[in-house]
Amino acid sequence: MEEKLDIKQEEQALNEDFIAVTYLIGSMETTAQKDDGSSKREIFEKELLLRNVYPINPCRLEKQKTTMTTDDLKTKMKGWVEGGCWDLFNEKSIEIWCGTDTVTEEGLVHIPGDIDYVKMSDWITCIYNKGDSPVGTWFEVGIAMYFKIPVYLITDINKTDLPKSLLQGIAVTKGEVFYNSNQYFEFIDKEHKLKRKEPKEEKK
Repeated sequence: MEEKLDIKQEEQALNEDFIAVTYLIGSMETTAQKDDGSSKREIFEKELLLRNVYPINPCRLEKQKTTMTTDDLKTKMKGWVEGGCWDLFNEKSIEIWCGTDTVTEEGLVHIPGDIDYVKMSDWITCIYNKGDSPVGTWFEVGIAMYFKIPVYLITDINKTDLPKSLLQGIAVTKGEVFYNSNQYFEFIDKEHKLKRKEPKEEKK
């Protein structure tokens, strides 16, 4: 069967079973695929797991922070803005970006937000396609710049046509631009000395 993430608190990404961590950033509100950003992350998630790299996928983890799926949250956020429910909008915005703190039997537990995801990463995997309209993505690139975390951009847009501020951010982090997933995986395999496992065959 295809390998799947065990969706628990993201701190387990630092478990010794994983040799690196990368946050999969890219548009979620307005995407070329007209979804929540899940489809563009699928191949990256699968292939990174085969390399023992933990892919932080916000599409899977949004519910931990906000108790809502990405699609549900997008709808709610739109409604709160249109209806002037700024208290609810602000509350969920803080949860998305800063995470949440909760008390369990084991004590105080912090569920990371998007800022934490960037800081936890060895590098950032940024997916930006024609038709995407990212906003939060650019904030995350800025956070990566501050913490000197490389940003690797995978895009179908010519480098000369990319926003110059984005290219500056990639340059500052000593990142790279790739035009397809194969280029990206060839690079990280060499740069980070990764070895891909063969996927497990699906049992009949």
